[in-house]
Amino acid sequence: MNTLKAVRESRGVKQKAVAEHLGVSRQTYSRYENKQEKMSIEQAKAVCSFLHCDLADIFLPEEVN
Repeated sequence: MNTLKAVRESRGVKQKAVAEHLGVSRQTYSRYENKQEKMSIEQAKAVCSFLHCDLADIFLPEEVN
């Protein structure tokens, strides 16, 4: 499982760009990346669409028992 920050950085995207896409402040988006605040499923889908990745790549564990 990749982290939100790792995927964003691998794409060369700044926090500000993702925050603007979501309609939140950069500080709020930073809290999402640092797991200090939870984002809605709609926001998670929007981030994945923006970063061109699958929801499972970031938000689901690799192994499910």
